[in-house]
Amino acid sequence: MEFEKIINNCQKSDIDCNKSIEELIKKYCPNPSDCAIAIYKENLIEKFNWIEKIIKNGVPDGRTRLILYVIARYLINIKKMNDEEAMSQISEFINNSCKNYNNCSQIYKSWIINVIGKVKNGKWKPWSADKIRSSDPELYKIIEPIIKH
Repeated sequence: MEFEKIINNCQKSDIDCNKSIEELIKKYCPNPSDCAIAIYKENLIEKFNWIEKIIKNGVPDGRTRLILYVIARYLINIKKMNDEEAMSQISEFINNSCKNYNNCSQIYKSWIINVIGKVKNGKWKPWSADKIRSSDPELYKIIEPIIKH
């Protein structure tokens, strides 16, 4: 019966189809952390969209703190990138910080590799924007205009 409903909804429209499939997944997998289902991964990534903005725009200051507490943790433990992919995204962030804000001082590749290893081994999750606001208000002032834009 459920599958017939899904099939009918999928014949109606993509929106109805997606909703029906999401309902089915949530019914049979109520705890997303127990399931390796792409739909939950996509929702989780949406939650961290502000980090994507930071990577794409760069920042005028605070690059190493962001790499350590947010970006490396997000790329490795949320997006599940391998080391090379994460390094590429971090390099993009560093280049965008230089290009857009003239924040061009060197960050050593060996330090980034070390951070990636520690983040992976520790399975650390990225700080939220709220955690940055409370734990590092100076850094939050730097990123706030970027993430609100």
